[in-house]
Amino acid sequence: MGNSCRVIPAIGGIFRNISLTARAHCGVISRPQQKTRTKQPGPAAAEARRRDKWRPMDNSFMVGLSAQQVLRQRMDSTANNLANMTTAGFKVEHVVSRELSEKPANASDLPNDIAFTDAWMLQRDFAPGPLERTGNPLDFALEGEGFFAVQTAGGEAYTRDGRFGLDDQGRVVTRTGDPVLGDGGPITLNPDGGPISVSREGSISQDGVVVGTLRVSTFDTPGALEKIGANMWRATDEAPRAIPGTIAAGFVEGSNVNAIQELTDMIEISRAYTSVAKMLSQSDELRGTSIEKLARVG
Repeated sequence: MGNSCRVIPAIGGIFRNISLTARAHCGVISRPQQKTRTKQPGPAAAEARRRDKWRPMDNSFMVGLSAQQVLRQRMDSTANNLANMTTAGFKVEHVVSRELSEKPANASDLPNDIAFTDAWMLQRDFAPGPLERTGNPLDFALEGEGFFAVQTAGGEAYTRDGRFGLDDQGRVVTRTGDPVLGDGGPITLNPDGGPISVSREGSISQDGVVVGTLRVSTFDTPGALEKIGANMWRATDEAPRAIPGTIAAGFVEGSNVNAIQELTDMIEISRAYTSVAKMLSQSDELRGTSIEKLARVG
C-alpha cells in the first residue's frame, strides 16, 4: 500500500478520536522523537522495535479499515473495467489480495490472532476478445496470442488495439501517432498509391508490391507486462518472442470485459462495504455507550 490514504465519506462521521489509528494503518505514522537507548541483542531488540513502531488499535477498526482498503481498490478496478468495455483490445483486470506477514497494527483486545490482507497486484486476463468488423483496411485484429509491436518515445511497446491509420509521412501509426513496426521497422505506404491488401500472415501489399509485414510478438508471461497507458504495454524482465501471427484485416478485437459479471461484482463489493461500515458504526456507538456508563458509575 502507498503512503497516501483516502478518507471514505460514507463512514467518515463515525470515526472519533482515531486519527492516529487511521494514520498508522495507512502507513503514515507519527513517530516520537528518537531517544538514545542501549542496543538490545536478539529477540528482545526486535520486540522493542515492534513496540516502538506499531500502536495498539481496537479490533473492529483494525479489521474494518483493512477490509475497506481492499474493497475500495476492488471497486476502482471494477469501475475501470466497465468504463473500458467498448475499448478495442482492452483486457479485464482484477485485484488479487494476499495475507500480510507483518501486521499493520497490534490488537488492544482479544482475539489478537487477526489476519490482515491487502491488495497485492492487478491480475489481467489476456483471453482474446470478440472480433468486430469495421471494413477499414487499416484495422487489424490478432487471432490468438501475440501483440502488435509499436515504436514509442520511450522505446518499444506492445498492443492488441489494431485501430491503425496513416500519418503525414505515410507511416502506419496507432491512434496516438506511434509508428507500427514491421519486420524491418516502421511500415510506410504511399498515400497516393492504390488500395492495400493484407494477408493472413500480416504481409501488407500496395500496387502489387509487399511494403512490409506486421511484426507480432508474444511473451511467456504476459501478466508481467507493464501497462503504460493508451492501451499499450511495455516489456519488463522478459524479452519478446517473434511469432507468426494470424491477422484479420478489416476487423478489430473488442474488449474481453464481461459486463454482467462486472456489474454483479460491483453490487457484491458495495454490499460488503456497507456491511463493514455498519459494523464500524455499531462498534463506535457501543464504545461511546460504555464510556458514558463508566463515567456515571465513577
